Amino acid sequence: MRWLDWQPVYLDIVNRLNLDPAMDREATRLLTEMLMEIRPRPLLRQLQKRIQGKTVVVCGAGPSLETHLQSMMSAADGSSFVYVAADGAVSALSNLGCKCSIITTDLDGNLYDIERATECGAVTIVHAHGDNMDKVREVVPNLGAVLGSTQVEPTERAFLWGGFTDGDRACHMAADYAPSRVILAGMDFGGLVGKWSKPMHEAHFPASERKRIKLEIAQHLISSVIERTAVPFTILK
Repeated sequence: MRWLDWQPVYLDIVNRLNLDPAMDREATRLLTEMLMEIRPRPLLRQLQKRIQGKTVVVCGAGPSLETHLQSMMSAADGSSFVYVAADGAVSALSNLGCKCSIITTDLDGNLYDIERATECGAVTIVHAHGDNMDKVREVVPNLGAVLGSTQVEPTERAFLWGGFTDGDRACHMAADYAPSRVILAGMDFGGLVGKWSKPMHEAHFPASERKRIKLEIAQHLISSVIERTAVPFTILK
């Protein structure tokens, strides 16, 4: 995603959620510094190899995720699918014994499950924004070789795929590497948030007003990806 193309979308999100771009840029600077010793090109090649020509299942952390995953895993060709976890969705994958190939995370999910999946070979993309700098400082050193992502101007270690939430950013990223198709699982845009979104919840919980706005943004951005790409998308209901 070119910054010039993404900038007007980002600025609209800034206005809707009253974000501070200066803080997003500071977070990007921090993440970039922390990842300077990690070579991103081998990880980017892994992303392409894992996605290109494959059926990619992008997993959001919505209440329907567990049911959708059970359906995907029981499909005749389910063993060949590439599973991408949006942040806390990695916990649902882990609970079901489903291998996670890629993670997009701003570190809101269960950090133990994210670290464990990364150790087991998932390509993990850590997103930096103005509200998660403390977690970036705490967690990134324990993750090893990871990629960085940003929602402002990209750097040599923080890449811009587009997208705002972990789920729609995963869709932007996956579409960039020519999958044969993308299936969206657990992508619920209603008033209920999946229990995997935050590690302190044992049950699904009502979305706050701010969360509802974020879900509206995510739904719009996913629709935009579907419209601009030739990749077939299926949204599970």
